[in-house]
Amino acid sequence: MSQDSSVPVSRRLGRYVYPYRWGAVLTIVAYLGVAGTELMLPKLIGYAFGEGFAKDAFPLWMVPVVLVGLYVVRGLCNFAGQYLFHWTIARSVLDFRTALVEALLKLDAQVYTRMQPGTAVTKVVNDPQQILQITGDVGMALLRDGLPAIGLVGYLFHLNWQLTLLALVVAPLLALVMKKVNRRIRLMSSRSYDSQLVLVNKVDDITRAWRVVRQFGAAAFERQRFVDAAQEVRRYNLKAAAAAAMAQPMSQLVASVGLSFIICAALWQARAQGTGVQQFAEFIAALLLLISKLRHLSDLAAPLTRASVVAQGCLALMDAPKEADTGTQELPGPARGDISMDAVRLTYPGAAQPALDGLTLAFGAGKTTALVGASGAGKSSIIHLLLGFGHPDGGHIRLDGADVAALSRAALRRQFAVVSQDIVLFDDSVAANIAYAQPRDEARLEQVLRAAHLWDFVQTLPEGVETPVGANGSKLSGGQRQRLAIARALYKDAPIWIFDEATSALDTESERAVQQALSLWAGRKTLIVIAHRLSTIRDADAIHVMGAGKLVETGTHAELIARDGAYAAMVRAQAGEA
Repeated sequence: MSQDSSVPVSRRLGRYVYPYRWGAVLTIVAYLGVAGTELMLPKLIGYAFGEGFAKDAFPLWMVPVVLVGLYVVRGLCNFAGQYLFHWTIARSVLDFRTALVEALLKLDAQVYTRMQPGTAVTKVVNDPQQILQITGDVGMALLRDGLPAIGLVGYLFHLNWQLTLLALVVAPLLALVMKKVNRRIRLMSSRSYDSQLVLVNKVDDITRAWRVVRQFGAAAFERQRFVDAAQEVRRYNLKAAAAAAMAQPMSQLVASVGLSFIICAALWQARAQGTGVQQFAEFIAALLLLISKLRHLSDLAAPLTRASVVAQGCLALMDAPKEADTGTQELPGPARGDISMDAVRLTYPGAAQPALDGLTLAFGAGKTTALVGASGAGKSSIIHLLLGFGHPDGGHIRLDGADVAALSRAALRRQFAVVSQDIVLFDDSVAANIAYAQPRDEARLEQVLRAAHLWDFVQTLPEGVETPVGANGSKLSGGQRQRLAIARALYKDAPIWIFDEATSALDTESERAVQQALSLWAGRKTLIVIAHRLSTIRDADAIHVMGAGKLVETGTHAELIARDGAYAAMVRAQAGEA
């Protein structure tokens, strides 16, 4: 849990506004100008109803000049306030989004297994704009209506402090009503926000799995699932809107009761003390303006509550567990690639059986080592630990004799290039995907494209290596996506390469070409290959057969066939399938 989770939401959001505080200060100054012009209106009305009816009190041409001039000044101040406000909000939103992306990049691997991509997109892209925009709008409304309201209260005390005190009697009752309404709004807004995240994830599922949806003829099924989720959003939004709609009429009812008593008291006072029409007109005009401002201010509770709910959900991303990186050591240079695992144990949270159960094995430097076994045997868990995405519950993993736990995650991962069966490509060009986060070298780019049997295909593309591949390589076939991922790993040129079913989506000719290319680096790189197709690992220097998180047997292809154990049985089974 982040230490920031105990800090109030308003203070945490304020951190992103603070660097642009001068924009906020100038916004306040501009709205002080708006408030000043508004305070002059009751005085002008009182003057017009008093001395203005006297003959030759002032020239009539002054009326439009003063009134229009007043609204010109008011308009300029209002424009400046809105422009400065949006300038401040835009800068703050950028910083807020950047901070959320930084938090997203540092999350623990377990968080990613539980979080839907659509949820992350909503919290990083949509929520910051919504939160700060709503909060800013509320702040602007407070300046626009709150400052004049404060001025009007002072002016009312100046005109008649007894009646003003009577007007303030209704304030506690109004606050009690708003507290009750606000509690209901917060509850419904929270449920509405959660249901909206569910709806976003439904759309994300439909977008990612459109092939599966059509293959199963499940369009009607998915439509109904979407409608059910959308109905939840509609239901909670309507309840939140109903709660918000209660605020204004209830506040107006309380205000009307107070206003009726005040007008009666003002009339009684005027009759008893003989005060003039001018003072009464000034007081009533100021009071009605104040009520108008308070009515607008009462409408701010609902959006502010919704913004608070969204902010709490958004900031939860920052408070999610971060990847632990306690290692401080760096390797002096590229690793030799000698890896050993000694009595390693790993049990995933909630699992009944360990994924790795006292596993001891080695990957020789410059050797090609294969991992085979049934699903759930522990092959992927080994890769998970080697890349530092988790920590073993027991035992040690060493790279060139150095304990992996003592190395920083960045230093460890620099030594590996990985091609997974779960291919991930970026919505960018072919070249940008291959030279990802590295300096671009055209000669090296061509070399790896040829090695991955992809060069001829790239030459047919309209923009060559600059051709966009689409979201996660959507413009490419399965085999082309796999070969592009292989080219990216080759481009990294790390001392240790991991191929997790890397040729599973390739046709026979392309697979043969990739195998030939990889053989060029055999003996110079440490190659770790997880393969279901056993024909691809016949020439491996060592084959580790896994079962239930343990090492079942180890040897070369010939040795294991001669042993006639688990590996030989797997080879015979695949030969029978063929």
